[in-house]
Amino acid sequence: MNRPSPRRTAEYEYYRVRVVERALEVLGVFCRHPGGLTLAEMARSVGIHKSTVHRLALTLEKAGFLRRCPASGRYALGLKLLELGAVALNGVELRREARPYLERLHRDTGCTIHLGILDGGEVVYIDKFEGNNSIRLYSQVGRRAPAHCTGLGKALLAFQPVSAVRHLAAQRGLKRHTSETITTVQELLAELERVRARGFAVDMAEHEPLVHCVAAPIRDHAGSVIAAVSRTMIIPSLSEAEARNHAEPVVAAAAAISANMGWSGDAGRAGVPIS
Repeated sequence: MNRPSPRRTAEYEYYRVRVVERALEVLGVFCRHPGGLTLAEMARSVGIHKSTVHRLALTLEKAGFLRRCPASGRYALGLKLLELGAVALNGVELRREARPYLERLHRDTGCTIHLGILDGGEVVYIDKFEGNNSIRLYSQVGRRAPAHCTGLGKALLAFQPVSAVRHLAAQRGLKRHTSETITTVQELLAELERVRARGFAVDMAEHEPLVHCVAAPIRDHAGSVIAAVSRTMIIPSLSEAEARNHAEPVVAAAAAISANMGWSGDAGRAGVPIS
């Protein structure tokens, strides 16, 4: 939740390149429309003239960032973005260090395993191992999810300053996704206190019906929480005792990854937020 300094903001305003901003805005709308868009739909989504979008789309297509279906005339994201994304993910030390432990957790539990980070108040999935259950979940590598109602999100938010959590709630709201979703700041802060006390977070079907998760935080060499790992189960309900039982291997995996990242302290003593 870091904000750019006034100096960086002023520097950006001076050096910004508007055409690049518009090109990035065009690419960004495909996150909400993975099935593709026509030029007219892109223009409406971005709020700029169709002729400008046409020039941007042609340039992005030439560079491989967009591809156009000749039959329908619709544009979709190009393979160049996949290439860049793969390079970015492979360059993330955390993902590389965590993968053997995620594989072991997946093998031992048969559950869907996620690795996620916090970005702009949302969880971003950076790795995933699909569970043995035939039901496929919402999550995908690179996809975002709300932080206030997911196991990963709560494991991450619990170690943010209270002021940052309040700011997130004020800016983004606490949208209800199921009947179990936490929708007030007071409830969320109380839940995050429980996360810190027990060392893991629980998602009791708060984001998707029947989807229950347990998640634990991952720390870097200084003890800062930088990511979280979760275990997801498709079950009707989850008691507190069952959650603790399911969380044991997740907490162990998170501790092992943290140790690999250089953390040698007591996770229970570190990172308690302040107002």
